[in-house]
Amino acid sequence: MRRRYGAVMKHLTTLFAFGLCVIGGTAQANTFVKSIDLGSTHTRPESITKAWGGKYYVSIQNTTSASATDGEIVRVDIATGAVTTFVPQGTLRNPRGLAFTGQFLVVTDTDKVWKITEGGAVSELATSFPFTPVFFNDAAPESGGRAVFITEMGPGRNVQRDPAGFLWPTDSFQAEAIPTAARVYRITLDGTVTNVFTPTRKILVTNGITERKRGGGQSGGGNGEGHDHLLALDFFHGSVVDVDTKKDTKSIVATGPFRGCDGIEQATDGTIFVTSFENGRVWRMDSSGENVVKLYDVATDGGTVARQTLADLALDEAAGLLYVPDTLHSTIIVMKTQ
Repeated sequence: MRRRYGAVMKHLTTLFAFGLCVIGGTAQANTFVKSIDLGSTHTRPESITKAWGGKYYVSIQNTTSASATDGEIVRVDIATGAVTTFVPQGTLRNPRGLAFTGQFLVVTDTDKVWKITEGGAVSELATSFPFTPVFFNDAAPESGGRAVFITEMGPGRNVQRDPAGFLWPTDSFQAEAIPTAARVYRITLDGTVTNVFTPTRKILVTNGITERKRGGGQSGGGNGEGHDHLLALDFFHGSVVDVDTKKDTKSIVATGPFRGCDGIEQATDGTIFVTSFENGRVWRMDSSGENVVKLYDVATDGGTVARQTLADLALDEAAGLLYVPDTLHSTIIVMKTQ
């Protein structure tokens, strides 16, 4: 027994030496770098992406009103924390996902999808969809900049929570009643809209989306990479799902502690990063969904549901950093990827 105890302590000492501890079956790393305060006039940030000149742009919702045109887009200098208005209030209502095509910023906004020029001019990218939109959320560029992928959460968004605002248990009658109607659209830069896959209960309430990379720095092609395969997040169940857009098949890559999953990014080596809007956590996993590491948890107790609303994220591979909007606290959290 003493020998076994000594071996366990040696293992734990090694983990702590590398800045890791074990919580709930995953490792947790000390990755926090800093928090950028967006100020009292730029509240409820949702998405962040790099665009013209390597600068970062953030979608700002401000109030939660569905009708008020008080949404905006700001530019954030990660190094200094300086915030400048790019698209002022007056047009956008509830801007969410951001994607940069190389020509335009594309932003989702409840039931509209906008494109924005480098000069800040805003116009609708697409006006006609195969099904009436309920709530557009994330956006991701297609390789080559010819199109973007847009998630539509479907009617499940409005019935997935109990009266206290928490997600229904996954085995509840209420969960069974959530309709299978969430979608992903591909929109070309001329506004042509295509439904990407048949709705599935594996992706009951769609949120984050990105093209899938198998690893090794490659992209595109028909071998499970590029726009033949997407990684989509099911917000309700907390699943990372691979979508083969040619075969219209869906395979769960990872599931478990990720309920309320919001943002997803994938590095060129295949590493996947996922945020939880519901729990205020960020995870890293390998391309197969294994070796999960909790990179960040806003809760003081690792087992507490913190509800700190970590939303979409941007990956800066060169710097080894993630930039994550905290919607509730109107900040951008900067953290290391390792």
